[in-house]
Amino acid sequence: MELARKFRVLDQTLSMHAALRDRYGRRALLVDGLLLACSVVFCASAFASDQVLALFGGTPDRVRYLLKAFSVITFMLSVISLRVDWKGLSAAHRQASEKMTGALAVFRRHRRDDGSWDANVTDELDGVYWEAMRNCVSVPDSHFLKLKARHLRKVEISKMLDSNPGRPVFVLRAMLFFSSLKKTKRDTNKRMVEKQ
Repeated sequence: MELARKFRVLDQTLSMHAALRDRYGRRALLVDGLLLACSVVFCASAFASDQVLALFGGTPDRVRYLLKAFSVITFMLSVISLRVDWKGLSAAHRQASEKMTGALAVFRRHRRDDGSWDANVTDELDGVYWEAMRNCVSVPDSHFLKLKARHLRKVEISKMLDSNPGRPVFVLRAMLFFSSLKKTKRDTNKRMVEKQ
């Protein structure tokens, strides 16, 4: 029973780290692309003549002033990007994902057809679990519940997709959402009746 819980926790933690890896990676890529585009524009505008600057509307001096202001904003963005270090966070969560993936592979290799594990591999799997959970970046508390809900929805949609392979995923998401609302309403009504 304990190994089944550890297997579930590893799977859930892998989903969380993968989501954070992708989120921080996208942010880092967006900021890097924005900084590169701004750098190209600012470098090109440094050599632009008054006639070219006048094409942007306003006087050339006004356009130069705006370019200087935006260059200061871009510099501030680059300093903030270094401080936030989304690339580093993405790399840390990538490393954690790799550890979780390796641990899950060991659990799956020793898993029997009925979903249980032999008692003689309990110590090995326990060691693999704690090694994966130790020495890796933690999931921030502020993101934990949203990431857990996301993982559980992913698991449910995966089960629904197994029995309905022809349905689009967005339809399955809608079905899951509405069935969850119905269940919540039914549970709330049941609790209210029990209190009376």
